Amino acid sequence: MTTVVREHLPFSAAELIRAWVTGWAPAREVPPPVEVAGGFRLHVGLPGHRVRYVLFDVERVAELARTRTAPGTWIKVLAPAEQLRPLLTPAWTVGEPEYPMTGPLRRATASVPSGYTLEVEPAGAVVLVRLRAADGTVAAHGRIAVTGETAVADRIGTDAAHRRRGLGSVVMTALGDAAAARGAHTGVLVASPDGYALYTTLGWTRHGVLTPAWIPEPAPDSVPAQPRPAR
Repeated sequence: MTTVVREHLPFSAAELIRAWVTGWAPAREVPPPVEVAGGFRLHVGLPGHRVRYVLFDVERVAELARTRTAPGTWIKVLAPAEQLRPLLTPAWTVGEPEYPMTGPLRRATASVPSGYTLEVEPAGAVVLVRLRAADGTVAAHGRIAVTGETAVADRIGTDAAHRRRGLGSVVMTALGDAAAARGAHTGVLVASPDGYALYTTLGWTRHGVLTPAWIPEPAPDSVPAQPRPAR
């Protein structure tokens, strides 16, 4: 089995994916992941994103691509796009690469810039963090789901009007502090191409590439009307 390196213990590819999906589910308020051969299945239940398979074994892709053909089905696999594409049928669309990352979680006090207010709100296993501007609007936000020794950071973002002020770093510090206070010591996340640079500067380590693919679901107004049943 492929092994990647984490900050504290050996971390196999399967363990990395397990840690991520186990925290991603409560962070997104969806049912817990179900283990399948080569990875996990998540019921997301959103338009265009009904079900998601997250795989650490790329050899499982070809079978899933042939047999899971409902629109709104997603596959994310720990492999580059050039390895994924030949295994898919023409029905699938391949997206931009994403980057699984891990980082140390520590108790630390976030340094909040003048004019902003930090809010930390526990919500069960998840901690929500918001930075509010002087007018009360949310300037930056994020959440972290603690699942034991690991915690999954998710939905981290900064409003366009407040970027380049270090607010993302403030949010990440507050999330790390909250998770460490609950006993977690290793953070896990999947970074977008835009977010990757921020996490790298904060000392997070990349572990390969996670490539998404999906079968598009028609927009509601493009779905043909269904014939009315005979009465």
